[in-house]
Amino acid sequence: MSLPYVPFYTSDFLAGTSGMTAATKGVYITLLCLMYEAEGPLPQKWDTLARRCGCTLPAFKRALSDLQDDGKIESSDEGLWSEKCDKHITQRRERSDSARAAANKRWEKTQQKQGEANADASNAQCQPEPEPEPLRDTYVSPAITRSKPLRFEEFWEMYPHRGGAKKDRKAALQKYSAAIKRGVPEDEIIQGAIRYQKDRQVIEGFGKGPVPWLNRECWADEIETAQLKAIAGGKAAQLGRWEKMGR
Repeated sequence: MSLPYVPFYTSDFLAGTSGMTAATKGVYITLLCLMYEAEGPLPQKWDTLARRCGCTLPAFKRALSDLQDDGKIESSDEGLWSEKCDKHITQRRERSDSARAAANKRWEKTQQKQGEANADASNAQCQPEPEPEPLRDTYVSPAITRSKPLRFEEFWEMYPHRGGAKKDRKAALQKYSAAIKRGVPEDEIIQGAIRYQKDRQVIEGFGKGPVPWLNRECWADEIETAQLKAIAGGKAAQLGRWEKMGR
């Protein structure tokens, strides 16, 4: 699943990187892309970052030092971050929330109109039924009226790179609940997250946070990856049998 777009103003980028070497520009744009993808600070794993930027460790450190001196990249206990990414990611989330709210409002209006139309049709075609007598002293078990609780806590405890901010947990719960309301099985989400633990980017410390992972329905990507691996394994086994038969 492709990632959401981010605004890229060529004139601003060229002006802001004027005087930089080609190597520093390459490291800069790569770090920005990694931050946009993770939607959060990058862990300070220099060897991995240098490899992702396609340069040696000394060259990466020199470029990073220049970017920090220019105020392009900031370093803190949480990792490497850029105000440019913070601004664009916040704007993207606001647009996404606004679009979702508008879609939900349209859906509610459609449901309301359909309900009114069905009510009018029922009144015109059906005779009113006698009202049933009220039940008295009837006990209804709370287990019957209470809906099945979500397994979000199970998902949250085992998801890699979930962070510790309360706002991230709240946002993840909203995305998780929205997926369940759309009919996505909880087992599918949780099993996808379990498979995601073994992803190479997760192991290297660059996995997606739970909010973007849920927002992009990445559990479907994990299922597709697992199926492709199973197909590849089956083909390898078949080739092995054919080789034995040929001997």
